[in-house]
Formats: sequence, structure tokens, C-alpha cells
Amino acid sequence: MKRLAIMMIWLFLLLPIAAQENTTVFEIYDPLIPQLFAFDMKNGVFAGINNVDNKIVLVSKQENDLYITYDFQVDRVSGRHDVHHIYRPKSVAIYEDHVVFLASHRDSCYLAVLDLNGKLVRKLVFLGAADAFSYSPTYQELYISGENPTGFDVIALDTSQGMSQIDLKNAAALHYQKPRLSEKIALRDPSGIGMAAIAISVVFSALLFLYVIFKQVGLRLIAIQDRRTHQHKLKKQEAKPETVSSSRDVSGGVYAAITAAIYLYSEELHDVESAVLTINKVSRTYSPWSSKIHGLNTYFKR
Repeated sequence: MKRLAIMMIWLFLLLPIAAQENTTVFEIYDPLIPQLFAFDMKNGVFAGINNVDNKIVLVSKQENDLYITYDFQVDRVSGRHDVHHIYRPKSVAIYEDHVVFLASHRDSCYLAVLDLNGKLVRKLVFLGAADAFSYSPTYQELYISGENPTGFDVIALDTSQGMSQIDLKNAAALHYQKPRLSEKIALRDPSGIGMAAIAISVVFSALLFLYVIFKQVGLRLIAIQDRRTHQHKLKKQEAKPETVSSSRDVSGGVYAAITAAIYLYSEELHDVESAVLTINKVSRTYSPWSSKIHGLNTYFKR
């Protein structure tokens, strides 16, 4: 037990020494995500985004436990109708006794550096929409990132001269473009044989599918027409009256009776007439009243 106690004492004594020899300073991770609030423990300053009034609000704690509020107008909002061109604050942070915020709209954005009293120190405007920024004290660089329809952009600003001296002249920019689907297919199938095989198989499969559909529809229509025709024939047969037996079953007496009836009927159609002609001659005397010559024009007489 004594040995164990002595070993524990030596262990507690040697741990701080070993920790001092192998101590590695790790940088605090500052993610590239939008931040609505930031707090500086060293100066007791709180920074936040006021989306209603489109401002950056700074709250500073004084020695007498009083709080002083400063604000910075990001962009003018009242009386404007070009909503798409109004700069809106996206992210805010506090680095090296300076308040840094990022504001953007549809086509461009700007990075502004304020002092702890809310006064503008530096403003950088660049094209493209950005959403977040991050700072690396180790590399002394400020990173700004934004997403676009084809990929994303990253801009690295040198802060070795301080936050108030950052500039876009020596800024490093990375423009990443997402590979298109055609480019991915070209990498997997450079000769195009697979694409051609897929296209041909799709076309022939579609044609075969259409053939089967049309074939089945045609057979179904033919079956429906045949069923209707059969039903129509059955209805005709049911409505047809019973006919007389065939001529083979009729005897000669029946034919004789039919012939006699037809002869008698034809004889009764005409009455008995005499052959005396009754044609009488009618003479007409001349009368000027019915003469047509008096109705002609006198011009023809001349």
C-alpha cells in the first residue's frame, strides 16, 4: 500500500511536467456557417444581427456595469422597391478587437469591418453571393464562402496586417464547379459504347411495349365485335317466324288450286266491255272573238 501511494504521488507530480513538455496549441475550430450572434469575452462585447431593421447591433459592458448599445445600418430599406438589391446581413463575428460581418444580395456581397464602437473601418465589395466566413489565427487568413448554381466559391483574405488592412488585391479565390452528368458519363464510358447500347435497348423496348399494347387492344376490339355480331344473329333468329315446310312436302293438288286461284283473280280484274266506237265530229264556226290573229302586233302587217 505504501508503494502504491508513493507511485500515485510521483505520478501526480510528473504529469504537469510531461504536459508542459508535450503541450500542443490547437486552434479553435471556426466553422464556415452563418452566425447570427457573437460574443467577445476579452472586451465584453456582444454583436448580433437585427433582421427587422437591417442593422448590426453592438452591446458593450462598461466598468460601472452599464451597457452601451451601438448599431450599424447594413443597407437602407425604407422607401426602396428593388428588394433583390438590398444587402442583408448573413453572418457576424468578432476577431482581434473588430466586428466583422458579411452582407449579400442576389448578385453581390460585401465584407465590413467595424470597431467596437460600431464605426466602419473597412469595406470590401465583390461579386457573387456569399453566406458565411471563418478566420484562422494560425494562417492569418479570413475565408469567405458562397454557393452558386454550379458549385461554390471560397475567397481567402490575408489578415497579417490586421483586420483593418485586409484587401482584395492579393486574395486567393477558389471556384469549384460541380461536374455535370455528361462529364461523369464521359469519364465512365469514354468510347460511348455503353451509352449507345442503353439508347438502342430503350428504343427497342419502347417499340416492343407499344406493339404488345396495340396487339392486345386489337384482339380485344375484335372479340367485342364478334360477340356483338353473334348476339345480333341470335336476336334475328329468335324474332324470325316459322316458315312453311319445303316444296318437297307440297302435293300436286295444292299447285292446281293455286293456279286456279290466280287465273280467276286475273279474270276478275277487267269488266266486260263492248267494241262500239263513240267518236263524234264537232264543227266550230269562225268567230273573231277567238281568233288569235287579232292579238298580234300590227308591226308585222306592215
